[in-house]
Amino acid sequence: MLFSVVARLPDVRRAVTMDVKRPGDVVFVLGETKAELGASEYYAMHGAIGNRVPQVDARRARRLYEALAAATQRGLVSACHDCSDGGLGVAAAEMAFAGGLGMTLDLRALPREPDLDRDDFLLYSESASRFVVTVPVANVEAFRRLMRGLPVGEVGHVLATPDFVVIGLHGREVVRSHLAELKAAWQRPLRW
Repeated sequence: MLFSVVARLPDVRRAVTMDVKRPGDVVFVLGETKAELGASEYYAMHGAIGNRVPQVDARRARRLYEALAAATQRGLVSACHDCSDGGLGVAAAEMAFAGGLGMTLDLRALPREPDLDRDDFLLYSESASRFVVTVPVANVEAFRRLMRGLPVGEVGHVLATPDFVVIGLHGREVVRSHLAELKAAWQRPLRW
């Protein structure tokens, strides 16, 4: 059912790419993060499988997808990437190094299950129907209005420097890296 819903939505990929465009753009996460790491890249790295795999709530997903499509059609979104393989941490890093601009993210603003209190789970959960988007400052209020009532969090902003910084649930930095380091780590499995 979900695939038929997505097939009927406007093709947002033609209008928006995943690379961040300008310093100061606001970073939002759309969709709720859950402790769904079963069969995830993160668990695979640690030799685990997990038993809670991502589940799709088609009704909630459709509302979110329609709002994202509307925001994109109105030109409110400058960049967008899904949070599938590797979760939020990987999606945001890919957006940052694709655009050559850094990001700062604050996990405390992330829409999440109430009892989800691990920074690593928030960064690498592969919960379905989630996106990272960047929005120019001039479009933020219109974007917020369009997303009202949906699980959306304003989690950070795009930096002019090549730094990638993540603030954890306890207000401390849990990640600080240079984009070149992130990109090298991302490309390492491709070099054989």
